[in-house]
Amino acid sequence: MICNGTLRACLAATTIALFGTAGAMADDGFSLADIPEIKNKEPIHVALEAGGAADLIIPYLQKFAEATGVPVTSESMVFATIYSKEVVELQGRTGAYDVVVTETSWTNEWRDYLFPIYELAESYDPDGRDGIRKVLDGIDPGLLRMASTRDGTLMGMPYYTYTMVSIYRDDLFNDPGEKAAFKDKYGYDLAPAETWEQLRDQGEFFTRAKGEMLRGEPLEDNFYGLSLMAGRFPHVQDELAAMIWSKGANWASPVRDDDGKLIGFTIDDGDREALKWAFETYQDYMQFAPPGSENAFWDFATAQFVGGNTAIIPLMYNGLWNWASTVKDEVPGAMAAAAPVVGNRPYTGAFHFAPSKDSGNPEAAYWLLKYIGSHATQKEMIEGGWAGTHAKVLGEPDKTVETNYSAYGWIPPTLAQWEKQLPDVNDYLHFNSSAFGKIYEQMTIIGHENATKVTTPEESLKAWEESFDRLQKKFGELPVQ
Repeated sequence: MICNGTLRACLAATTIALFGTAGAMADDGFSLADIPEIKNKEPIHVALEAGGAADLIIPYLQKFAEATGVPVTSESMVFATIYSKEVVELQGRTGAYDVVVTETSWTNEWRDYLFPIYELAESYDPDGRDGIRKVLDGIDPGLLRMASTRDGTLMGMPYYTYTMVSIYRDDLFNDPGEKAAFKDKYGYDLAPAETWEQLRDQGEFFTRAKGEMLRGEPLEDNFYGLSLMAGRFPHVQDELAAMIWSKGANWASPVRDDDGKLIGFTIDDGDREALKWAFETYQDYMQFAPPGSENAFWDFATAQFVGGNTAIIPLMYNGLWNWASTVKDEVPGAMAAAAPVVGNRPYTGAFHFAPSKDSGNPEAAYWLLKYIGSHATQKEMIEGGWAGTHAKVLGEPDKTVETNYSAYGWIPPTLAQWEKQLPDVNDYLHFNSSAFGKIYEQMTIIGHENATKVTTPEESLKAWEESFDRLQKKFGELPVQ
């Protein structure tokens, strides 16, 4: 890799210095009552992701409107359409959205269309930069880096994370008969996988035909080891990213000068080796996934698990834990548990609210995002099942599986992964390339065609190298070396 361990540690220390260490900070003390009179009463329009996340956040938009007198409307879009719909409005400078829902990997690309957060704080917050810093102190520093440009300018307030975790059938992993059979076959104890080889063993072990035994009972239908998201949707590349990053590699590695400044990207030999391995391994895993996985996204993968058809979702966004945990209600005796993904380098994404430079009311947009990111709001949302970004709230002693299984089961592995992944975030292509929105869409095609064996792993690697070279050179600002 271009970036050595010493530099990674330096970058991690820099991230902490810029954004703070969330667990050590106090409650910011901010609430709706602390918002001063907003002079501009022009309505604001907020873009949201469609689905559960949007449904949970809408009441908070309404509370803000009632408290401030600023009308708030919203528009929900499925994730696969958000980028293409929003980018047209941003580039057209239409001001259609006052607050833009931004996937963290689009931040560098959209920076010319968004207000830097600290700039708005200086304009509208009586406490200036300190006013927003108190709120930001609670947010995970890695997510803050992801919501920033590569030079460290914060462009949005992370409010919802979809960090991947591994979700598995705890009842199967603790069944005496299953444990004994697994150890007899593979020579080691059945436990959440810590290597990709162990995950393959588990996928193979739990894949069984109708009539075979599971937990001492004959199966009424075929049963599968793994739930995967191999469809042509923006998820298969997230699974691949976790695999690649776990090897200490990248889709493309950063090239830095002696001062640590990013000056370009390269796909080095270590990256190529990890990419080819990931493409090969993913194809191999597909034999342990149920029919339909070739067209699956998170909905199908989770539904298969909840329906009692699969044993493990090895790479699933933590926001799906609430649903996945309901397997206990659907399958007699079943119980889900969550663990870190293999390698502790999951796809760690987040949505952040970013105020548009073409907004007719940036003042209200600023106060809305400060309210949504505050300790009090995040705490209330997280306790309602929201996959929040406030590390201090998530680290509270009552946020355990024992106190609230369905709401908090995802939290321990998420926090553990954030801590271990922090030193690497500065190296990820996703949060450094200003062409990444377009690159990400190409990753979907390459990942899907590899998973379905339209292409071989060698052809997939070649397609990635050619696509990255073309898109980064055409739309990016930094060269490919």
